[in-house]
Amino acid sequence: MQKNNSNDTFLWTAFKKGDKKAFQVIYQTYVPALLNYGSKITTDASLVEDCIQDLFIELWKSSQRLNDTSSIKFYLFKALRNKINRNQSPKNGFTMLPLEGFMTLLKTSAEEEKIIQRETKVFQLQYLNEALDLLPARQREAISLRYYHNFSNEEITQIMGINYNSVCKFIHAALKNLKENLKVAVSILYFLVAIG
Repeated sequence: MQKNNSNDTFLWTAFKKGDKKAFQVIYQTYVPALLNYGSKITTDASLVEDCIQDLFIELWKSSQRLNDTSSIKFYLFKALRNKINRNQSPKNGFTMLPLEGFMTLLKTSAEEEKIIQRETKVFQLQYLNEALDLLPARQREAISLRYYHNFSNEEITQIMGINYNSVCKFIHAALKNLKENLKVAVSILYFLVAIG
């Protein structure tokens, strides 16, 4: 589990006692991350938005009956995933969008270096996104939770509702697949540079 966060504990306790400001802080802090995570679970953006809205309405209505938590983010991610799974149309299945933002542009001092680096990173990000697109949906979700949202494998087991070994296998297989796919992409890039 993630480290206990005294701020989360304090904020959650205040919210449970009916503090509207605490509720507002929780909402403003975590909705962007919930939208991002929801988009990795389903391509139905309106479903994600509706589930988040329902989640916060339910939280407010049942605030005094909620369990304590030392990680609000973990609590909300797990609740959102369960809500999306319950409300998702069976015909849509488990469809995920490609992950974006896995790599960031490096900042350098010289303007020329910035331009070169920016172009290089655009190509790298494109290849990375293409490699991520090739991963099975559950592997992409596990990678998102682990490396985008910094959840531990134990927390991912609870969010995804699978056992610990499965989480480890998903992450291991995803990293192996990414490594192989990126090797091919880099080889192609070097080839194109060489003949260009």
